[in-house]
Amino acid sequence: MSDSFFIKNRTAIVVTALAVSSAVGAYWYYNQSQSTTTTSKDLGDDTATGSSSKKNKKKKKSKSSSTPEPDASSNNHKKAAKYPVNSQGLPEITSEVVNNLSEQEKEEWAIQLKEDGNTEFKNKQYEKAIAYYSAALQLKEDPIYYSNRSACYAALNDHENVIKDTTAAIKLKPDYTKCILRRATSYETLERYEDAMFDLTALTIYGGFSNKSVEQILERVLRKHSIKIVDQKEKILALPSAATIGSFFGAFADESQLTGVDENSEGGAKFLYDALAKIKGNTRDGYEEADGLINQAVSALEGDELKKDTYAIALEYASAFQFLKNDPSTAADLINKSLSIQPRPRAYVFRALINADKSSYDEALKDFKLAENLDPNSPDIFYHLGQLHYLTGDLANAEINFNKAKSLNPENVYAYIQLACITYKNGHPDEANEKFTEAKLKFPTSPEIPNYYGEILADKGDISGALKQFDISARLQERLDRFSVGALPLINQATVISRESLERIDEAESLLTRACELDPKSELARISLAQIKLQKDEVDDAIVLFEESCDLARSIEEKIQAISFAEATKMQKRIKNDPLLTAKIAELMRQGGVM
Repeated sequence: MSDSFFIKNRTAIVVTALAVSSAVGAYWYYNQSQSTTTTSKDLGDDTATGSSSKKNKKKKKSKSSSTPEPDASSNNHKKAAKYPVNSQGLPEITSEVVNNLSEQEKEEWAIQLKEDGNTEFKNKQYEKAIAYYSAALQLKEDPIYYSNRSACYAALNDHENVIKDTTAAIKLKPDYTKCILRRATSYETLERYEDAMFDLTALTIYGGFSNKSVEQILERVLRKHSIKIVDQKEKILALPSAATIGSFFGAFADESQLTGVDENSEGGAKFLYDALAKIKGNTRDGYEEADGLINQAVSALEGDELKKDTYAIALEYASAFQFLKNDPSTAADLINKSLSIQPRPRAYVFRALINADKSSYDEALKDFKLAENLDPNSPDIFYHLGQLHYLTGDLANAEINFNKAKSLNPENVYAYIQLACITYKNGHPDEANEKFTEAKLKFPTSPEIPNYYGEILADKGDISGALKQFDISARLQERLDRFSVGALPLINQATVISRESLERIDEAESLLTRACELDPKSELARISLAQIKLQKDEVDDAIVLFEESCDLARSIEEKIQAISFAEATKMQKRIKNDPLLTAKIAELMRQGGVM
């Protein structure tokens, strides 16, 4: 089916969350098109003082934030030391020595110690450089000395001490962007991703939301953090939304009446018959029952030589249910076992879908060919082959196969919808309207047609027309005893309404709440409602909904995205609790006229 509007704009949620509020999010977007990326000098190290520092930065190439830049006056040779040294020539500063110095002497000694430390750093003598910066800090607690010493620890891959020193520097100078970036890098290396995200978000704020390179790092760290969370979650195999399962099985020709499998059957055959009846019923709870009945059928039929053909079909459906649970390995084992007993076109199509799902398109095409060799008139082959071409962007071949599927199985509503969508994608909106009209006449009670027609109208900018179609779809769904599209028209309605007018956000929230109640397994309903909650600044509710959508999502990528939204929203809360950063945001908003 055509893409959901919300899925196309998921990134906006993360941006809004990390930008702290919807108002600041708008300001952030504005700045993306107006500003240039912060230059590396803003992230380099301050190791010179006074006007000579500015001159030196202009002369030299910018350096990494982990490398101090020596003063213009320094070279590979240290000046005669004003301070005492030990037998190795390193500074030996005791508290007694410090107490006997005047403030001016402390300043002079500290500056020379820093310069000598810079020289040692330039010579890659990091341990010696640390000794000089440490001595300078005994004389004067200066953020630059902490920063330069942290650069030495970074060069030595001592990230715990990098964090200690950069934290000390930031405490003295909260907007010390060089140290914030260096600390974020160490946090990332130590897999302390939440702390790294906080620092990187702070950098985007101090940079006026205009540093694209930092934003890219932030996205990378957020993804790493989300992958780590998803990897640590217990993998629970569960069926997706009934609407998802219904559209999956609904695209196949009805085979609830199989030879030798009827209401008078016994044992495994009766379990299979009852399961197929549940699948055809397309109710919210029926698929869970069908899954259990299929498993019972497989167990009862295993080893029965007289029922081998029926056993093979039970294995096919067991494979399909495992595929829907996102267990492709078990699904593949089951379908291969079925094919070894009795090859059927539908079994090859199931295996083609498993292969396509893991991007093994050549293998999928081979399976479609094997299915066609068995039965060149099987509509299942051509619909799903058309779907494969559609998803890979080959609309010409998709259209050919959908037309063939439609002619072989005129009751497949999805073939009509896909042909209309292809016509629209090919730039023929009027002809697409005609195809949707044809479909409506053929299937007057189908909620699927007005729902997907509404998506086309919304894409064209006909908002009132789209909302009307979504409303028709939702009303048709209410009258049906089968699940069909489920909550999808409500989700689409809410999405369009919330985008068109912030004043109707409560209406959108109400629709999405209904959608969650109608389809408790809909990941999309929850993630869409979470977006609304975020816009209303109901952050805690948004986090819960994002995390629930992660648990409901079928694919790993969808789970990662959902957790990304949750973690970005948690970061929003943390940023809001920081008085310095919230004050900076308020300042930026005033400057940008956002207030």
